[in-house]
Amino acid sequence: MKKKVSRKTWILSGLSVLSLAAAALTGCANSGQAEVSQDVPTVTIWGAGGQEVREALQTIADAHNADPKYNTKAKVEVQFVVSGTSEQSLEDRLVATYQAGETNTDFDLIALDDSAIAKIVSRTKEDFFDDIDTSKIPNYDNLVFKDNVVGTNFIPYRGTCVYLAYDSEVVSEPPKTADELYQWIEEHPGRFAYCDPSTGNSGFSFVANTIYNQLPQEAALSNDPKWETEHTEEWDNAFSLLEKLHPYLYQTAGKVQYPIKNQGVLDLLATKQIDMTPAFANMVLSQKNMETLPDNIKLTQLEEPFLGGLAGFMIPSIGSDKEACLSVIDYYLSYEAQAIDWNTMFASPVVDPSKLEGLEHEDWLAETDMSSMRYFSIGTIQTDISKRWTEEIGSLAR
Repeated sequence: MKKKVSRKTWILSGLSVLSLAAAALTGCANSGQAEVSQDVPTVTIWGAGGQEVREALQTIADAHNADPKYNTKAKVEVQFVVSGTSEQSLEDRLVATYQAGETNTDFDLIALDDSAIAKIVSRTKEDFFDDIDTSKIPNYDNLVFKDNVVGTNFIPYRGTCVYLAYDSEVVSEPPKTADELYQWIEEHPGRFAYCDPSTGNSGFSFVANTIYNQLPQEAALSNDPKWETEHTEEWDNAFSLLEKLHPYLYQTAGKVQYPIKNQGVLDLLATKQIDMTPAFANMVLSQKNMETLPDNIKLTQLEEPFLGGLAGFMIPSIGSDKEACLSVIDYYLSYEAQAIDWNTMFASPVVDPSKLEGLEHEDWLAETDMSSMRYFSIGTIQTDISKRWTEEIGSLAR
């Protein structure tokens, strides 16, 4: 495994002291890392997504590197591709490395949402990611999401869910079902928006729910193309409904607008240009904590929940020290690391939340209970949904 100079430590202001590891992070992170022997293997975590995900991964990595129980087994470094930039995507980097025939790289651990994995496998090979021996991960026993649709080569480390975010000063009784939401949209023209689903999964969740509410429950957990090719009537009905709703959505300059990215709709909500939108819970909570979203923005979930998913670790076959990777995964599943993840980006824990200590805004954790998560993992069908939406619905706004 390659030895590299440590990246600059990321420490979020106000991070609670959770344990000896976190105390070392906030008080003497640099000296803690300096004590790590140069002979300790370096495990590079590669991730992709928003800046808040990057900061959370790095903050936990710093705490790991200051923990004497773990820093004698591995040193963690984080490489991250921030979404929305001109950088080559993590998927493309992995595929290019694979196609070049490289077998000993610093792609040691990959931290991705489960929905992104099928795209990588489709461009490499079925066994591109190694099976993970969970018997060598003691904190695996902490995990409450052991069953996942990816399989034995995927270990979840955080959860994510889309909720209905609304302005409680305007909406006293938010919709409870999808049908009630559709009715509310028509009764309140221009006060609802969802982002272009090809640019943000909060918008994708609205579109996907419109389709999958009409399909059997198991369809949301399958990438089998039959759910698309053998259920054309349900798909057609869903897109007809989206077309029907189109004129009632947020408008500017007399035209319906689909904001770009997940942040786009939250900006409209913060400035009272809309009253309601699907949004990722952690984004809403983080921005309320930073006071860029006001306290009157609340979250609720429908009886047919919006999509939820898991982000987790996978070990590519082209990486290096597998044993060191297992030790790093073990730390990220510790109660200490899970608490840091919540305090850094309000990521839904994948362990029993009652075991976590030193949490900020513990009441918000109860509001976003992962037990109600509707798990979506549909592989490349997601691409088909976004493409059809662009052709049939997005084109209406041009």
